[in-house]
Amino acid sequence: MHFPIPMLCRQLRPVTLMVLIATSALLLPAGGLQASTGTQQLDSFIQDVETFQADFEQTLYDEDSEPLQTSTGTISLKRPGRFIWSYTSPETQEIVADGERIWLYDKDLEQVTVNAIDERIAGTPLVLLMNSAPLDEAFDIVDLGPAEGVNWLELTPKTDTSDFEKVFIGMNETGLAAMELRDNFGQATQIRFSNFQAGIELDDSLFEFKVPDGVDVIGIDGN
Repeated sequence: MHFPIPMLCRQLRPVTLMVLIATSALLLPAGGLQASTGTQQLDSFIQDVETFQADFEQTLYDEDSEPLQTSTGTISLKRPGRFIWSYTSPETQEIVADGERIWLYDKDLEQVTVNAIDERIAGTPLVLLMNSAPLDEAFDIVDLGPAEGVNWLELTPKTDTSDFEKVFIGMNETGLAAMELRDNFGQATQIRFSNFQAGIELDDSLFEFKVPDGVDVIGIDGN
């Protein structure tokens, strides 16, 4: 059990960020996040952070809160629409968004799957990372208040087509502290971020995925 959330009668179960990402604990602008409530902190993060890099630890839990798998890696993000989500352990996998498409590269399978960004982010937590659109357009948001130095918010998708039932976001004075996603099958994923660097220079070319020789491409540019 991790990160107690007020009004929830129990602590948050650690979770992973969907196949992605996607998405999760980020940094704020150089000046830091001085807003007092979780809602204000999240709004500041969405509006002010254009680029960041961070390490992450992602843990998937079953419906009984038992850990199924823990993964680690790094993320680099540049708004709008660009990120690299790299898993380094226990398996190597990379998810790259170039502004128009999302590439999922599985090194072991020697396979790349490609999708249009719009097909992947609607109604998902990726909205947090990909652009600065108002969150209340996609989610009903409830400020749950502080717990152990973290301000928690509960986000419920407004559409029933989302893969997620609930998203919990934890904000603190340095940015996004953690993110928990609960899917429609009772599983939960928690992502914790560390070693944040915000406002750094990231060239667009960094997010251009180059398909390795001999790798199969499935999707927009493949079959």
